Amino acid sequence: MLRTPVAGAVKTRLAKSLGAEAALGSYCQLVEFLLQRLGRPWPIHIHYTPDKPDEMKNWLGDAYAYIPQVGTDLGERLIHAMELEFDRGVKKLIFLGGDCPYVDRARVEDAFRELEDCDVVIGPATDGGYYLVGLKRNLPGLFRGIPWGSGGVLSSTLAKCLELGLKRSLLAEESDVDDLASWEEAREYLANPP
Repeated sequence: MLRTPVAGAVKTRLAKSLGAEAALGSYCQLVEFLLQRLGRPWPIHIHYTPDKPDEMKNWLGDAYAYIPQVGTDLGERLIHAMELEFDRGVKKLIFLGGDCPYVDRARVEDAFRELEDCDVVIGPATDGGYYLVGLKRNLPGLFRGIPWGSGGVLSSTLAKCLELGLKRSLLAEESDVDDLASWEEAREYLANPP
């Protein structure tokens, strides 16, 4: 789940410290690093907003499927993407954002393995959200009524799992990049990944 790289439309909280152009540069670095770390052991479909396919292809190339996001908030966009992917015959689905550089192929493989025995797998973020969510069937209720963009995303999602009777698994907690402190930490990591 990505945003088209437009200055002023990505990493807006980070832009308050760095400026819109520098925040855009950081976002592009984070996404490119993540995609390089993941490699291509599975099909990667990039669901993006706003709908500017040429800008996405110019940025990331022709190796990916590009699908515009549909919906007014993240929950609606996730539901649309989920339904589209399962309608295409996907058996397991992992959603990632582009702003957590600490995710690698092994973490995603762990998430897929966890889906053997549970309905939902979540990678909690230190800010109260999540950097990864995986599922193996359509679960639109999981994404409805969530306070997107707040520190209550994870707790609300866990409450939804309980309400819907879903068995869930949590991965290791990681930091995503939202502010200057998390960007400075991430920048060091990008320069010297393990």
